[in-house]
Amino acid sequence: MKKIILLCVAVLTAITMSAENKTQTSVGIVGGLGIGAQAKFMFTEHFGLMEELGYFFCPDGGTAEKYGRSSYAGLMDNVVLLYQQPIKETDGLTLSWYAGGQVKLGWMPFNFQRNVHMGIFGVGAAGGIDVKMKKAPIAVSADFRPGYALMFADFKGARLFDYSINLGVRYCF
Repeated sequence: MKKIILLCVAVLTAITMSAENKTQTSVGIVGGLGIGAQAKFMFTEHFGLMEELGYFFCPDGGTAEKYGRSSYAGLMDNVVLLYQQPIKETDGLTLSWYAGGQVKLGWMPFNFQRNVHMGIFGVGAAGGIDVKMKKAPIAVSADFRPGYALMFADFKGARLFDYSINLGVRYCF
């Protein structure tokens, strides 16, 4: 797990260092079905990467119930490659929509009494809106992310449909 966290920090550092002045970088928190840190890097005017690291809860479409659960929660790293397009610009803010693909990797304590843990790997889509305030370095985003995940370890590759609804607040620089 330490290697995964160190790899994520290294990737974020490399992206930040390679970003040109004309690109937009923002960091903050994300909440909704969990809580974590969120960073967004726009490489060009329309293409970017959003990464989140935190403790997230993901409702399940029914598959995990076979294993005595209706959801899963754990430490997750979500990476979203996105396309963003402004909808409307006013004097005070810019409203944009975004869509993209998501990859997630996580670890979940399944049963503390038996010391059972499992890994989660998933892919999915992401779509939402982003509001950037022009007079303050603040951006707010809301999105919906349906996805498909594989749980591995004790469940021998159980598959499940999951989704998350997120609200992020970021400081832009």
